[in-house]
Amino acid sequence: MSEMATSVKNEQIIAKEIFSPVLSEENEKRFDRLKARLQNLLPMNYIEAIKREIAEVSTDEEAYDIDAMKYVASLSVLIDLSQQGWIFEIQDNDLFLRMEADNVDDKRMLRYRLSAERNAQFKTASVAAFVRKMEAAKTYNGKTVSIENLIGNTDALMERIRNGHQVCEPYVQLVTNDRDEYTGYKLTDIWRYFRYTWSIPYKTMPGRNLYYLVRDRLQAEHPVIGIFALGNSVLNLTVRDDDIGWTVEAIKTEMSRKMEVSYCTQNLSETDGKKVKVKVTKPSETKVDFEKRTEQYADIIYPLLLKNIAEAIGDIYVKDLGYHRQTKYPRQEQIDRLLAISAEYSQKSLNNKNNETAPDWESEAKTNLFIRKRSAELAKLLATRMVFNEAIGESNREKLIYLLSNDAGRKAINTALVANRKCKIGSNMMDIIVCGAIPPYNELLGGKLVSMLACSPTVIRDYTLRYSNQISEIASRMKGKRVIRDSRLVYLGTTSLYAIGSSQYNRIKMPLSSGCVLEYRKMGVTEGFGTLFFSRETTSLFSRIMELQDGGKRINHVFGEGTSPRFRMISRGLSTIGIRADAFLRHYSPRIVYSIDLAKNTKEFLMGIDEDVDYGFDLYDEEEVLNRTQEICDYWYSRWLEKRLTTVDIIERLSAFNVSDLLVGNI
Repeated sequence: MSEMATSVKNEQIIAKEIFSPVLSEENEKRFDRLKARLQNLLPMNYIEAIKREIAEVSTDEEAYDIDAMKYVASLSVLIDLSQQGWIFEIQDNDLFLRMEADNVDDKRMLRYRLSAERNAQFKTASVAAFVRKMEAAKTYNGKTVSIENLIGNTDALMERIRNGHQVCEPYVQLVTNDRDEYTGYKLTDIWRYFRYTWSIPYKTMPGRNLYYLVRDRLQAEHPVIGIFALGNSVLNLTVRDDDIGWTVEAIKTEMSRKMEVSYCTQNLSETDGKKVKVKVTKPSETKVDFEKRTEQYADIIYPLLLKNIAEAIGDIYVKDLGYHRQTKYPRQEQIDRLLAISAEYSQKSLNNKNNETAPDWESEAKTNLFIRKRSAELAKLLATRMVFNEAIGESNREKLIYLLSNDAGRKAINTALVANRKCKIGSNMMDIIVCGAIPPYNELLGGKLVSMLACSPTVIRDYTLRYSNQISEIASRMKGKRVIRDSRLVYLGTTSLYAIGSSQYNRIKMPLSSGCVLEYRKMGVTEGFGTLFFSRETTSLFSRIMELQDGGKRINHVFGEGTSPRFRMISRGLSTIGIRADAFLRHYSPRIVYSIDLAKNTKEFLMGIDEDVDYGFDLYDEEEVLNRTQEICDYWYSRWLEKRLTTVDIIERLSAFNVSDLLVGNI
C-alpha cells in the first residue's frame, strides 16, 4: 500500500480500542476459541456466530453461573457495539474494535445504527399489540376510523394549494389521558404511535415531561402535523453552561480584559517581497474601563456565590450530622467526620426504596441513602466555605481574582455555581427531547412549525401550571421537609441528531410582539456519551450480575441515587466485565447544541441576579397566551409555508406520499 493510501486510511480511523473483557479461565478459553472461529468467517457473519455462542452458553443451566453471565454480557456488548458502527478486527487472536469517520458522518449509517434497537421494540408482544390496535379499523361516533384518519390527507392539501386557499390551520394540544374527540383514541396513544415512526428507539423518560400534538384544524379529524416533547435538562453541558455563566471558565472570561483580533500583511525579509498574514491582538477596552467593568461584575457575582453556598447548606437536614447552622468558620475535622459518615453509609445503601405514597420527609432524610448524600454534600459545601473564608483581598474583585488564580479557589467557585445550577436545571429549564413533523406535513416544513411551537407561551403556561405546586422529591429528602421549587420555564435546550445540524432548527429567529426574540441559537458541538445503542438484553444482564456481586441492588431507579440510572447501570456493568466504559459509552456522533431563551432576562434569572421573570406577556391571561401562540403560527405560515409553496414542486412531493409507508405495522 502506498504511503498516501496508508495516511488516508489512518485519518479515517477516529478510535481504536482493544476488546478484552476480564473473564474466568474457562470463559477466557471459550472467548479465544470464538475469536479463532471469527477469523475464518466473513465480517458479515460475525454477529450470527456470536449469537450462537450466547445461545450455547445460556442454555447450559448447570454451568450458567455469574462467570458465565459475565461472558454472555461481554458478547451481548459486542453485538451492541457492532450496531453502533464499531468494526471488528482480529490480530494475533486479539480483538480490536475501530470506529471510522464514515460511520460517524453518514446519516444513512447513523439511521442503520439506530434501527436494530428501534425495530426490536416492535417484536415485543405489548408493542406489537398496541400497533395492531391503532391500525385496525373501529367504529367511533357512527363512522369507521383508524390511526390513518390522523395522518394528513394529501388530496385535501393539494386541492387547497391549487385553489389558493389556506393550506392548514395549526394548533398545539397538550397530551393528557383524555380521549381525542374526533377519533376516540387516547391522546397518549396517538402521541405514542407517531413517536414509533421515528428512527430513534422510543424510551420513556423519568422526571418532568410534557408531550404535545400539533394538529390541523382544517381537516375533518384534525390530523397530526407533528409531535414534540419536553424532558429534564441534561445536568452537565459545557457549551450551554459557559453561555449562561455557570462555569469557572465563564467567570474567568468576564474577569479578563476584552481583546480584539485583526489581521495584517507583512513583508517577509529576504524573500523578494513575499508577504505573510499576521494575527494582531490588542485590548478593546482601556485599563480603567476594564477595572471598572470587572469591579461591577465582581460586586454582583461574588455575593451571589456566597449566597449560593449559604442557601445550599440551608437546604440540608443537619440535626443528625453534628453541625450547627450558625457555624461561619468550619474546621477541617468537621469535614473529615462528615466524609467518614458518607463512606460508612455508602456501603449500607443497597436495595434503596423511597416511600412514594405519603412520605415523612424527615424519616426519608434519615435513610441510609440520604444520610450518605447529606453528609457528602455538607462536607463539600463546608470545604467550599472554608476556601471562600480564606480568600485574599480587600474588594470582591480582588478576592475573585485570587480564587481564580489557584486550583482550590476554582474548585470552590465551581461548587458555588453548581449549588445554584442544579436547582435551576431541575425546575426552570427543559430539553426538547422529541420534535418533528409527521408526513405529509414534513413537505410543508411542518418541522419548523413544531420547533417554534415548542417554545410558545402555551407551553410555558402549561409547564408552570403543572409543576408550580410539585414537591421536589430529592430536595425534600435532603432537607427533611417539603420543598417546592420555583417552576417558571425560562430556557429550552436541544441537540441535533446529526453532525451537520437540523434543518428544522436552522434560521429560526422570530421577533415577538412581547419584546422577546424566539431564536434557536447554536451553542457549539458536543460528542458526549450515551447509552442509546445498548440493548435491553445487555442492561438486564448487567443488572443481574451487579446484584449478585453486591448482595443487593445499588441502582434501584429511586429518587436520590443519582442521575441517569441507565447510564450508571451500563457504565458500571462495563467496568464489571473489565471493559473501559469511557471508550465505548462515547457515541461518536457529533451533535449541534441549540438553546432558546424564553424570557427577556433568562440568563439573569438563571444566574440568580434577577428573582422575577420577564416574559413580556401575562402568563396567567389565557387570551393573551393564546394570541401570542397564534402569532407564532401566523409567522410560520407567512415566513416558511408560503415560500415553500413557490420554491419546490409541492404537488409532486405530496403526490409521492403513501400512507402505508408511514404505518408502523409495515416496518
